[in-house]
Amino acid sequence: MNEIRSRKQLKFFIKADYMMNRGRFSPSLKMRLMNLICPDYVMKYLQVLRKVNYYSNTVGIFNKIAELYYRLQHRRLGQKIGFSIGPNVFGYGLVVPHWGTIVVGNSNRIGNYCVLHTSTCISDNGKIIGDGLYVSTGVKITAPLKLGNGVSIAANSVVTKSFEQNNLLLVGMPAEKKRDSYQVWYERDGEEYLNKVKEVEDLKIKMGL
Repeated sequence: MNEIRSRKQLKFFIKADYMMNRGRFSPSLKMRLMNLICPDYVMKYLQVLRKVNYYSNTVGIFNKIAELYYRLQHRRLGQKIGFSIGPNVFGYGLVVPHWGTIVVGNSNRIGNYCVLHTSTCISDNGKIIGDGLYVSTGVKITAPLKLGNGVSIAANSVVTKSFEQNNLLLVGMPAEKKRDSYQVWYERDGEEYLNKVKEVEDLKIKMGL
């Protein structure tokens, strides 16, 4: 589910993103106070991204005014931290570890629990990519293509064709399959991340989504 069509879904997407990036569903009081001094621009951007998605799927004059407001915020924050990410692209649990240039076209559709590192580009031509994508620093994904679930792409690789199998490691310029049966990133990178995914999936059930 990439399109957010209800306030319940909006709340869930924001909480899922926060858990995957900050290890909790919402900021603590200490984190809120720190944000007054040193704003968490990555999380602010992700929240605005989700709100643009939601309000673009609503009707009514007040919702359209809200959509315009959040689109302006989306652009302003993106210019500040170097992100240009389409609001309707990603499923829930999007992870962005650092500031830095990230460009993702809005016609792409990418699943849940994606990781985007810096200096990456996923060009705007309708790619279909599954859950658990891991995009290392410097990766470029060009051409209209399809990738399966649990695909990891090594640093500075350029993906120019489809790889529809699941759990692959892609490497090179142009990228080729390096390993089969490669663990999805949140299983590979430690129990901490697997626990976060479990928390998000439990919340999804609890919220009836």
